[in-house]
Amino acid sequence: MELRDEQALDQAMAGFAGLMRRIDARQSRIEARVALLYQLLFGAVIVLVASLSFLTIILSRQIPDATAAVTGLNAHFARVADNMDRIEHSMSVIDAGMQSLPTVIAHVDTMHGGVAFMSRDVTQIAQSIATIDDSVGTMSTNLGDMRQSFQLMEDTVGRMGRDVNHLSQPMRMFNWMNPFQ
Repeated sequence: MELRDEQALDQAMAGFAGLMRRIDARQSRIEARVALLYQLLFGAVIVLVASLSFLTIILSRQIPDATAAVTGLNAHFARVADNMDRIEHSMSVIDAGMQSLPTVIAHVDTMHGGVAFMSRDVTQIAQSIATIDDSVGTMSTNLGDMRQSFQLMEDTVGRMGRDVNHLSQPMRMFNWMNPFQ
């Protein structure tokens, strides 16, 4: 081998060695970056898991309060609905009673006018009393109807309470998530 060839071979070997050092240095930088990315990713995952755990704990502590509030609202709504039904029914009973009032007043007026002619109008007074008795019987029947309506209304409100409890059941499924129960 000649000196020139040997020098060319030495230069080629030196160039190859330099190339290998640059490749090795680049490889080391890439490995350092990948290791840093792994560390950052691991830290981000830890922060994410901690945040989700914290939010889950907060949510599990708040769900019983929200469920209790919904149950309280349902109870208040049931009472309001019950009172509204009672008021409506009472108003209809009063209205029915008021419709018979002109008849009663007319009979009382007839009785009042007939006091001067008592001897002739005793029969007419008896008829008026019979009509009043009928009106009182009607009012008694209306009171019986009102009692039955109240019983039906209580049954309806009970069903509404059960329906409200049934509707709040989906929120109860979160109770298992509460680690402090």
